[in-house]
Amino acid sequence: MKDTGNKITVLLSKEDFEQFAAYCEACGHKKSTLIVRLIREHLEKDGYVYQPNLPFQAQKSDAKAKQ
Repeated sequence: MKDTGNKITVLLSKEDFEQFAAYCEACGHKKSTLIVRLIREHLEKDGYVYQPNLPFQAQKSDAKAKQ
């Protein structure tokens, strides 16, 4: 089965939604695809790099080794 990713819900005012929908229609964008692109661009612009935490067990063993 194909991984479709995670889902997010965004609440917009009626005016914001209408403006966004009109922009997507005028520019030929799919709303969901544009939202993903905008999020990625924003994270890149801010220089945010995701670094997942180490597994909990690895952190425990590191703490024991320091004792």
